[in-house]
Amino acid sequence: MEKMNFEEKYGPRRQITFRVGPLAQERLEQTSELFHMKPTEYAKAVLYRDLGVFNESPDLRRKKRQKRAKKDRFGTSDL
Repeated sequence: MEKMNFEEKYGPRRQITFRVGPLAQERLEQTSELFHMKPTEYAKAVLYRDLGVFNESPDLRRKKRQKRAKKDRFGTSDL
């Protein structure tokens, strides 16, 4: 079975933006800290949960950057 890339499997990605008020921003920042996430990551996770979209691949750019930084810090290649 041929492995499909993301766009073939789910279609093209779209970027959305929305604005929140000061109270929503404050609560979003407080709540996202509890999960060690950025506010944007937390908002996306909540949106996906509420829409029931669990088969979308997560954005792994941040994890790769952290992994690379950890590798550079400790000088090991097996991380």
